[in-house]
Parts: sequence; structure tokens; C-alpha cells
Amino acid sequence: MVRPVVFNHIRVYLLYLDESGNESDPADKFFVLGGAAVFERQTFFLSQGLEAVQTKHFPGVPPLEFHASPMRSGKGFWRNVPEAKRIEVLDDIADVIANSNDPGVSLFAAAIEKSSTLYGEDAVLLATEPILSRFDRFLTKRNEIEDPQRGLVVFAEGRFDKRAKVWVRDFRQLGTRWGVLKNLCDIPYFASVKETRLLQIADFVAHSVFMLYERRNPSLVHKFIHRFNQRDGTLHGLRHFRPSTSVGPCDCPACYNWKHPNRFGPWL
Repeated sequence: MVRPVVFNHIRVYLLYLDESGNESDPADKFFVLGGAAVFERQTFFLSQGLEAVQTKHFPGVPPLEFHASPMRSGKGFWRNVPEAKRIEVLDDIADVIANSNDPGVSLFAAAIEKSSTLYGEDAVLLATEPILSRFDRFLTKRNEIEDPQRGLVVFAEGRFDKRAKVWVRDFRQLGTRWGVLKNLCDIPYFASVKETRLLQIADFVAHSVFMLYERRNPSLVHKFIHRFNQRDGTLHGLRHFRPSTSVGPCDCPACYNWKHPNRFGPWL
């Protein structure tokens, strides 16, 4: 009798990442890379959450790109949308993220405080490395509770496509400053923000964190600050990197929380 071959299903978290702020423009003090790790079975439901936001506010309109920066500032399609309506849409998207499945959706972001020696590609690399390292640790923790997971990274198309592939390959082979990446199942992939609601979520997370650090504006991030990857009340999914010349303590949510678990400090 021939026995059927049984393949164990490998469950996957997809980490969707986008950037906010210009890594080379001195007008921006910060560069942010951020997004969401989404369990494969939750991608549909998270996408449907944004579809429901569009249906609520713009029924019958062709699919809109929920791009946080023009929505907030009123550019492009959003120029003719009243500010009150734009704020309502932004709030609804923040609610979708805040109320998404836990642990099926976990947020990650790195805010790089630029300086005369830290900017450009170096800032992007510094943001990418800790996010991928923390995502890998997140997957390791899932494995430790007998919930084996692998990870796949999806970047928004941008200026760093080819170099990001090299960075991730080197992180997997040579390791990051926090160790070798063990749980990524393939090279990173790249897609247009217009084509997937999940990268629109990543865009929203990255822009929300950028607004928090660049302008001390928590209006977008405050609803879902608790959804950044954390353990025992300590945020691991949100990191702030300061120049070596910085002096004195920092009371941003990421830095404050390391000393005061379950609290996010005066910025919020």
C-alpha cells in the first residue's frame, strides 16, 4: 500500500514595510521605516477593513489609494475633500489597525534621528537592520510556543530596491549586530503601494511614526501605539536611534517605555 505524502503547512507572517521622511533632505530631521507583520490568514481581513473604510466614506468610487501624507495635507484627490472628512477617514484607518487581530497583526518601526554623519543610505540601512532583527525574534518566539512560523518581507517600491535585497541577504548570511536572521523564507519582495492595501497600512504606520517624531504630533499613532510588538509591557517593535552626539535622556514613547514598561511617556 502506498502511503500518501503529507507536507506540513508552513505558516507565514508577511512583513509589509514603507518609509516616511526623506533620508537625504536636511529639511527632515527624521527618517522612518515602518509597517506591519501580518499573519497570512489575516491579510484578507485587514484588507477588508480598509475596503470598509472606503465603502463608508466613498461608496461607488473606484478604489482609492489611502496614502497618509496627501490625505492629511489635502493633496491630489484629497484636495477637494473637506478637512473634517479627511480627519474622519484617517481616524477610521487608525481604528482598523488598532482593532486588528492580535497576534495576527504586529507593528514595527524605526525612527532614525539624522545628523551630519548619519543620513542618506546609512539612515535607511540603520532602520532596516533592527526591524528585520526584531521581526526575526518575533518569529522565534512564535516557534518557542510551538507555533512555527516563517517570515517574508515586502517593501514598498522605492529608491532602495536592489540594495535592500543585498542588505537582507547579508543579514541572513553574515548576521546583524543582534544576530543572524533565521526565520526568513526568501529574499525580500517589492510592490506598489497602489496595488495592495497591506502596503497602505505600512505607509500609514510609517507616516504616523514620522509625524510623532518630526512634529511631536501623536494624532495618528496614539490609537495603535500599543500594537507595536512588545513583551511584558516593553516595546520591542518601536525603536528610536539618536546621533552619538545626543546628550541627556529622551522621553519619546520608545525610549521612555524601556524604563517604564506599560507606559508611553509625555509625548502621548
